[in-house]
Order: sequence, then structure tokens, then C-alpha cells
Amino acid sequence: MNIKLKVLSAAILAVSSTAALSAPPPGVPSMYLSGPSSLQFADLGLSASERAGYALAEGVMQVAEVAILAAASCPTATYDVSGFFSNGTNWNPSENTVTVSYQGGGATAFTLEAYLNPANSFRGQTMLIKQTLFPGSLAGVYLKDYKNNISFNAAGTMMTGDGEAFATGVNSIGGVFGKYDQFDLQVIKDFYRDNVIIPAGADKRAYVPVIYDWGLQSVSKLGYPVNKYWQQSKSLRDNGYEGFTHFVKDRLVGSGSCRIELYTTGSNNASFFQQEGTLKISPVAPSAPVAW
Repeated sequence: MNIKLKVLSAAILAVSSTAALSAPPPGVPSMYLSGPSSLQFADLGLSASERAGYALAEGVMQVAEVAILAAASCPTATYDVSGFFSNGTNWNPSENTVTVSYQGGGATAFTLEAYLNPANSFRGQTMLIKQTLFPGSLAGVYLKDYKNNISFNAAGTMMTGDGEAFATGVNSIGGVFGKYDQFDLQVIKDFYRDNVIIPAGADKRAYVPVIYDWGLQSVSKLGYPVNKYWQQSKSLRDNGYEGFTHFVKDRLVGSGSCRIELYTTGSNNASFFQQEGTLKISPVAPSAPVAW
């Protein structure tokens, strides 16, 4: 009897293993099914202030990723965010900055500035995002020396970033052996545009250009990869409507589910980008709905 049970169990396991082996890996996102050309070569016409705005928003998200990994937890927390990015010809980092603060008029958690290089019409534009206040703090963690080298392609449809930061727990400001731990961050994403119909009166509708992005992020500690996030975003220029910027990152690889969400509203046009809103961290699964 035991022999028959063992044979039956082995047969079931064999069938289960075969079924598992026959399952396909995750498919290509639907927007890429026809190939990359429709996205890759559609020039979005991003202004320099928009590129700075998206790069600084990415910086805010990355600082949160470092704090979450350094804290070894995903706390439920909300912070205030305010940013201003000009589109002048003489770039001044103090005019291209974003600040994250503790809610209720609390202290500044950290501030980032953008140092933009002149755009190259053939290749694109690069910029450096740097933290200005040392140490900053977020999610019970001290942070310093965050910086990120950002590159956009000429069409403004693709962005990459190579960053680093140093963090340590609040209860041991000197870190392990009196030092902060080093964290490295890599991101790659693409931007694309769609026309969304918004009711504009009884007899007509307005077609409003909305910009989306989709990307992946890795977070390493002491040179070794630990966390992986995927990102999605949606933003609207303020052409007759209040602009908004909405970034969402979900942890796919790590110690548990964690979502980082940045939502700001205000001006976003060819002259300047000025918005305010919130940064939220919450331990929810990637399947949790997003209020787009």
C-alpha cells in the first residue's frame, strides 16, 4: 500500500512539475506589443523644467527607497513635498529644487537640487541631482550625500539614472563601526504621450496630452543588489487645467511589499514647473489599486 501511495505521489508531482515548466514567463506589457518604434521616436517636446521636475521627482522616490531598505521596514508615513523648477537660460540650482518636510509644519526631511547641463539637440540632456542638507532624515533613518546622474535622450522619451546615497539608523547616527552604509541606485524608464478626452462643455470635448512613464529600479547595499521596484507615472501639463505629477513605485523583490507614492499639483508649462503635494509610504501589495 505504501509503495502504491509513493508511486501515485510521484506521478502527481511529475504532472505538477511538467505543468509548472510549461507555464510561460511574464509577457511584454501591452503597450509594447507592436514594437518600440511608436514610443521611441515620438518626440515629447519636454521642456528643460519638465526634465528637471521628473528627475527631482525620481530623486525623492529614490531617497525613500534608501530609507526603507536602511530601516529594514516599510512604515506607513506621509510627508509634504514642494518643488520649483525654472526654465531660464542661466541655470541656478537654487531655482531647481524640491523639499520634503514632515507634515503639520514640521522640519525639513531633505532637499534636492538639480544641476543641469546644456541640452544637446542630437543626443539629449544630462543633469546631476544632489542632496543639500546633511544629514537628512526619513522613515527613522539619517541620510546624506545623495546624488544621481540623470540622462535623457534627445526625444525626451527615455531616462536613465545612476545614483548613490549613504544612510544609517537614527539610534546609531554613526552607523556600523561609526560609518554610514553606502546604497547604489539604478533606474531606467521611458516616457510616452497619449491624448485623454476631458469634457469641455455641452457641445465639445478637449483632448489633453497626458504623459506616462514605465520603468524599473534596483537598490543595492554595499555593492550588492537587494531590492527591485517597478514604477509607473502619469502627469498632466497645466494647459487650461491644473497640472499634476503622480509617481508610484512598488517593491517587487525585497523583504516585503512596499509602495512609494508621490502626488503633486500645480503649474507645469514651458516656462516653469511649480507643484506641491505629498509623499506616501505604505506596506501594500503591487496589486493594490492606484487612484489615477
